[in-house]
Amino acid sequence: MKRYVLIVLLFIVLVGFNIFQYIEKSNLQNTLDKNEQELDDMIEENETIYFDAAETAEKFIVAYFNYEQHPKQNDVEDYLSPAIINDLNFSSPEEYEEEMSEITSSVSNLNIYLGDAVDGRQKVLGVFDNILNVYGGDSTVQSLIEMDLENTENGWRIVDFNFFQY
Repeated sequence: MKRYVLIVLLFIVLVGFNIFQYIEKSNLQNTLDKNEQELDDMIEENETIYFDAAETAEKFIVAYFNYEQHPKQNDVEDYLSPAIINDLNFSSPEEYEEEMSEITSSVSNLNIYLGDAVDGRQKVLGVFDNILNVYGGDSTVQSLIEMDLENTENGWRIVDFNFFQY
């Protein structure tokens, strides 16, 4: 009897988790649809869009999220403002160093969307699948990163970002 109760509870938890994932995916899709609509509206209004900022954002995403063990700072520092470099994690705690050696990350299905551009700043949205491989098992996570880029004397640099994974 206890076994059946456990199976029913497990089934309820799994159904609840699937419902939660569905809602989160719907929210992400709504955000994406809203951003696509904003981009279409901007194109119709002939606003300034800095395509070089999109290139910098794409290079950052590929460099930061394609790694073995953990992201490498020297791979991405050309795309970031100094303040943002301090906000990112480039190492593993020493007690987890051995476990982290079995982790790889890669990017697929990367799409870049350009948002508002004002006074040498450009909003950029990156939507992609982050594929994590842990001990030989793959897990795909839908990822969304909204970035503010600024045109500096050294080119476009990310000065702020918000990152979400679902």
